[in-house]
Amino acid sequence: MKNLLELRGVSAGYAGHSSASRTPVLHNIDLSVEEGELVVLAGPNGSGKTTLLKTAGGLLPPVAGTVTINGRETGSLKPRERAAHAALLFQVRDSPWPFTVRETVAQGRFARHGWMGAETREDREAVTAALEKAELGGLAHRPITEISGGELQRVYVARSIAQGAAFLLFDEPENNLDPKYSYMILALIQTLVREGRGALVSLHDLRLASRFAHRVVLLSASGTARAIGPPAQVLGEEILSEVFDLAPELVRSMVL
Repeated sequence: MKNLLELRGVSAGYAGHSSASRTPVLHNIDLSVEEGELVVLAGPNGSGKTTLLKTAGGLLPPVAGTVTINGRETGSLKPRERAAHAALLFQVRDSPWPFTVRETVAQGRFARHGWMGAETREDREAVTAALEKAELGGLAHRPITEISGGELQRVYVARSIAQGAAFLLFDEPENNLDPKYSYMILALIQTLVREGRGALVSLHDLRLASRFAHRVVLLSASGTARAIGPPAQVLGEEILSEVFDLAPELVRSMVL
Protein backbone atom coordinates (compact mmCIF):
# COMPACT_ATOMS: atom_id res chain seq x y z
CA MET A 1 0.00 0.00 0.00
CA LYS A 2 1.14 3.55 -0.75
CA ASN A 3 2.03 5.93 2.08
CA LEU A 4 -0.10 9.07 1.70
CA LEU A 5 1.32 10.80 4.77
CA GLU A 6 4.64 10.40 6.52
CA LEU A 7 6.00 12.27 9.55
CA ARG A 8 9.57 11.58 10.63
CA GLY A 9 11.02 13.00 13.84
CA VAL A 10 8.48 15.82 13.81
CA SER A 11 8.33 18.42 16.56
CA ALA A 12 5.89 21.31 16.19
CA GLY A 13 4.69 24.37 18.07
CA TYR A 14 3.54 27.97 18.01
CA ALA A 15 4.70 31.54 18.72
CA GLY A 16 7.56 33.12 16.87
CA HIS A 17 8.11 33.53 13.13
CA SER A 18 11.02 31.13 12.78
CA SER A 19 11.34 27.49 13.74
CA ALA A 20 14.10 28.39 16.19
CA SER A 21 11.78 30.71 18.15
CA ARG A 22 8.80 28.33 18.40
CA THR A 23 8.13 26.33 21.54
CA PRO A 24 7.33 22.71 20.61
CA VAL A 25 3.95 21.31 21.63
CA LEU A 26 4.66 18.00 19.91
CA HIS A 27 7.90 16.10 20.25
CA ASN A 28 9.59 13.57 17.94
CA ILE A 29 6.49 12.15 16.22
CA ASP A 30 6.95 9.29 13.74
CA LEU A 31 3.78 8.39 11.88
CA SER A 32 2.60 7.18 8.49
CA VAL A 33 -0.87 6.73 7.01
CA GLU A 34 -1.48 4.48 4.02
CA GLU A 35 -4.14 4.29 1.34
CA GLY A 36 -7.22 2.61 2.75
CA GLU A 37 -6.27 3.37 6.35
CA LEU A 38 -8.15 5.38 8.98
CA VAL A 39 -5.84 6.51 11.78
CA VAL A 40 -7.35 8.19 14.85
CA LEU A 41 -5.58 10.74 17.05
CA ALA A 42 -6.61 10.56 20.69
CA GLY A 43 -5.37 12.14 23.89
CA PRO A 44 -6.25 14.71 26.56
CA ASN A 45 -6.92 18.36 25.79
CA GLY A 46 -3.66 20.16 25.12
CA SER A 47 -1.80 17.05 23.99
CA GLY A 48 -1.29 18.45 20.47
CA LYS A 49 -3.93 16.74 18.32
CA THR A 50 -4.88 19.87 16.38
CA THR A 51 -1.23 20.92 16.16
CA LEU A 52 -0.37 17.55 14.64
CA LEU A 53 -3.17 17.87 12.07
CA LYS A 54 -2.08 21.39 11.10
CA THR A 55 1.51 20.22 10.75
CA ALA A 56 0.51 17.15 8.75
CA GLY A 57 -1.58 19.33 6.43
CA GLY A 58 1.18 21.84 5.82
CA LEU A 59 -0.51 24.75 7.62
CA LEU A 60 2.15 24.75 10.35
CA PRO A 61 5.79 24.08 9.43
CA PRO A 62 7.52 21.64 11.77
CA VAL A 63 10.13 22.88 14.23
CA ALA A 64 12.10 19.74 13.45
CA GLY A 65 11.67 16.70 11.23
CA THR A 66 9.97 16.19 7.87
CA VAL A 67 6.36 15.89 6.66
CA THR A 68 5.53 14.44 3.26
CA ILE A 69 2.17 14.02 1.51
CA ASN A 70 2.14 11.72 -1.50
CA GLY A 71 5.92 11.66 -1.35
CA ARG A 72 6.37 15.45 -1.46
CA GLU A 73 7.52 17.58 1.47
CA THR A 74 4.71 19.91 2.53
CA GLY A 75 7.09 22.88 2.67
CA SER A 76 7.67 22.59 -1.08
CA LEU A 77 3.96 22.70 -1.94
CA LYS A 78 2.00 25.83 -2.79
CA PRO A 79 -1.40 26.17 -1.06
CA ARG A 80 -3.41 24.97 -4.05
CA GLU A 81 -1.01 22.06 -4.55
CA ARG A 82 -1.49 21.07 -0.90
CA ALA A 83 -5.25 21.31 -1.34
CA ALA A 84 -5.07 18.94 -4.30
CA HIS A 85 -3.30 16.37 -2.11
CA ALA A 86 -5.03 16.81 1.27
CA ALA A 87 -8.44 18.01 2.48
CA LEU A 88 -8.49 19.58 5.94
CA LEU A 89 -11.57 20.01 8.10
CA PHE A 90 -11.23 21.66 11.48
CA GLN A 91 -13.88 22.04 14.15
CA VAL A 92 -17.02 23.45 12.57
CA ARG A 93 -18.66 26.70 13.63
CA ASP A 94 -22.14 27.74 12.50
CA SER A 95 -21.84 29.70 9.26
CA PRO A 96 -23.42 33.19 9.16
CA TRP A 97 -23.58 33.07 5.36
CA PRO A 98 -26.72 31.48 3.85
CA PHE A 99 -25.00 29.61 1.02
CA THR A 100 -26.97 26.62 -0.15
CA VAL A 101 -25.75 23.15 0.66
CA ARG A 102 -24.72 22.64 -2.97
CA GLU A 103 -22.87 25.99 -3.12
CA THR A 104 -20.99 25.10 0.06
CA VAL A 105 -19.98 21.69 -1.25
CA ALA A 106 -18.91 23.29 -4.55
CA GLN A 107 -16.39 25.42 -2.62
CA GLY A 108 -14.30 22.26 -2.39
CA ARG A 109 -13.57 22.63 -6.11
CA PHE A 110 -11.83 25.99 -5.60
CA ALA A 111 -8.62 24.03 -5.01
CA ARG A 112 -8.89 22.96 -8.64
CA HIS A 113 -9.85 26.17 -10.43
CA GLY A 114 -9.56 29.02 -7.90
CA TRP A 115 -12.28 31.26 -6.46
CA MET A 116 -13.01 33.02 -9.76
CA GLY A 117 -12.70 30.04 -12.10
CA ALA A 118 -15.71 28.94 -14.13
CA GLU A 119 -17.39 25.74 -12.95
CA THR A 120 -16.78 22.89 -15.38
CA ARG A 121 -18.79 19.77 -16.09
CA GLU A 122 -16.22 17.82 -14.07
CA ASP A 123 -16.80 20.17 -11.12
CA ARG A 124 -20.57 19.73 -11.29
CA GLU A 125 -20.25 15.96 -11.46
CA ALA A 126 -17.85 15.93 -8.50
CA VAL A 127 -20.24 18.05 -6.41
CA THR A 128 -23.24 15.88 -7.30
CA ALA A 129 -21.31 12.72 -6.42
CA ALA A 130 -20.21 14.20 -3.09
CA LEU A 131 -23.79 15.19 -2.23
CA GLU A 132 -25.02 11.68 -3.00
CA LYS A 133 -22.24 10.03 -1.01
CA ALA A 134 -23.05 12.18 2.03
CA GLU A 135 -26.80 11.60 1.51
CA LEU A 136 -27.47 15.29 1.06
CA GLY A 137 -29.20 15.32 -2.32
CA GLY A 138 -32.53 16.27 -0.78
CA LEU A 139 -30.97 19.27 0.95
CA ALA A 140 -28.94 20.57 -2.01
CA HIS A 141 -30.89 23.84 -2.34
CA ARG A 142 -31.44 24.46 1.38
CA PRO A 143 -29.42 27.32 2.96
CA ILE A 144 -26.88 25.92 5.42
CA THR A 145 -28.21 28.36 8.02
CA GLU A 146 -31.41 26.29 8.06
CA ILE A 147 -30.05 22.79 8.63
CA SER A 148 -29.06 20.89 11.78
CA GLY A 149 -25.55 20.66 13.20
CA GLY A 150 -25.22 17.05 12.12
CA GLU A 151 -26.34 17.90 8.59
CA LEU A 152 -23.92 20.83 8.48
CA GLN A 153 -21.06 18.58 9.48
CA ARG A 154 -21.96 16.20 6.65
CA VAL A 155 -21.97 19.20 4.27
CA TYR A 156 -18.39 20.03 5.24
CA VAL A 157 -17.32 16.41 4.84
CA ALA A 158 -19.00 16.42 1.41
CA ARG A 159 -17.03 19.56 0.55
CA SER A 160 -13.85 17.66 1.39
CA ILE A 161 -15.01 14.80 -0.85
CA ALA A 162 -15.67 17.19 -3.76
CA GLN A 163 -12.16 18.56 -3.33
CA GLY A 164 -10.90 15.27 -4.74
CA ALA A 165 -7.91 14.91 -2.41
CA ALA A 166 -6.59 11.43 -1.65
CA PHE A 167 -5.86 12.27 1.98
CA LEU A 168 -8.28 13.58 4.64
CA LEU A 169 -7.39 15.38 7.88
CA PHE A 170 -10.38 15.94 10.20
CA ASP A 171 -10.32 17.57 13.63
CA GLU A 172 -13.00 16.14 15.95
CA PRO A 173 -15.71 15.76 13.27
CA GLU A 174 -18.03 14.26 15.91
CA ASN A 175 -17.73 17.25 18.26
CA ASN A 176 -21.09 18.51 19.62
CA LEU A 177 -23.07 15.91 17.67
CA ASP A 178 -25.51 13.41 19.10
CA PRO A 179 -24.60 9.67 18.88
CA LYS A 180 -26.58 9.10 15.68
CA TYR A 181 -24.85 11.85 13.70
CA SER A 182 -21.45 11.02 15.22
CA TYR A 183 -21.79 7.47 13.99
CA MET A 184 -22.99 8.65 10.54
CA ILE A 185 -19.97 10.94 10.14
CA LEU A 186 -17.49 8.21 11.05
CA ALA A 187 -19.28 5.69 8.84
CA LEU A 188 -19.01 8.16 5.94
CA ILE A 189 -15.28 8.65 6.56
CA GLN A 190 -14.89 4.86 6.74
CA THR A 191 -16.59 4.54 3.33
CA LEU A 192 -14.18 7.08 1.81
CA VAL A 193 -11.21 5.21 3.24
CA ARG A 194 -12.46 1.90 1.86
CA GLU A 195 -12.51 3.53 -1.57
CA GLY A 196 -8.77 4.14 -1.31
CA ARG A 197 -8.34 7.42 0.52
CA GLY A 198 -6.36 7.74 3.73
CA ALA A 199 -7.59 9.62 6.80
CA LEU A 200 -6.08 11.06 9.96
CA VAL A 201 -8.90 12.01 12.34
CA SER A 202 -8.80 13.36 15.89
CA LEU A 203 -11.59 12.08 18.14
CA HIS A 204 -12.72 12.67 21.71
CA ASP A 205 -15.04 9.67 21.64
CA LEU A 206 -12.84 6.63 22.21
CA ARG A 207 -15.76 4.29 21.55
CA LEU A 208 -15.88 5.60 17.99
CA ALA A 209 -12.11 5.24 17.77
CA SER A 210 -12.38 1.63 18.88
CA ARG A 211 -15.13 0.95 16.35
CA PHE A 212 -13.71 2.64 13.24
CA ALA A 213 -9.91 3.08 13.51
CA HIS A 214 -7.37 0.79 11.91
CA ARG A 215 -4.76 2.31 14.21
CA VAL A 216 -4.83 4.79 17.09
CA VAL A 217 -2.15 7.36 17.93
CA LEU A 218 -2.46 8.11 21.64
CA LEU A 219 -0.80 11.40 22.57
CA SER A 220 0.25 12.15 26.13
CA ALA A 221 -0.14 15.50 27.88
CA SER A 222 3.55 16.14 27.21
CA GLY A 223 3.00 16.01 23.43
CA THR A 224 4.65 12.67 22.74
CA ALA A 225 3.16 9.55 21.18
CA ARG A 226 2.50 7.27 24.18
CA ALA A 227 1.32 4.42 21.94
CA ILE A 228 0.57 3.74 18.27
CA GLY A 229 -1.21 0.59 17.17
CA PRO A 230 -4.55 -1.20 16.72
CA PRO A 231 -7.36 0.01 19.01
CA ALA A 232 -7.39 -3.20 21.04
CA GLN A 233 -3.72 -2.69 21.81
CA VAL A 234 -3.72 1.05 22.50
CA LEU A 235 -7.07 1.63 24.20
CA GLY A 236 -6.40 -0.54 27.22
CA GLU A 237 -7.31 0.48 30.76
CA GLU A 238 -3.72 0.75 32.00
CA ILE A 239 -2.52 3.04 29.19
CA LEU A 240 -5.67 5.20 29.18
CA SER A 241 -5.61 5.52 32.96
CA GLU A 242 -2.05 6.82 32.74
CA VAL A 243 -2.61 9.20 29.81
CA PHE A 244 -5.90 10.68 31.01
CA ASP A 245 -4.95 10.55 34.71
CA LEU A 246 -8.14 8.72 35.63
CA ALA A 247 -8.99 5.75 37.81
CA PRO A 248 -9.36 2.49 35.82
CA GLU A 249 -13.07 2.20 36.56
CA LEU A 250 -13.65 5.64 35.01
CA VAL A 251 -11.53 4.79 31.96
CA ARG A 252 -13.66 1.70 31.41
CA SER A 253 -16.71 3.84 30.62
CA MET A 254 -14.75 5.73 27.93
CA VAL A 255 -14.29 2.71 25.70
CA LEU A 256 -17.27 0.45 26.42
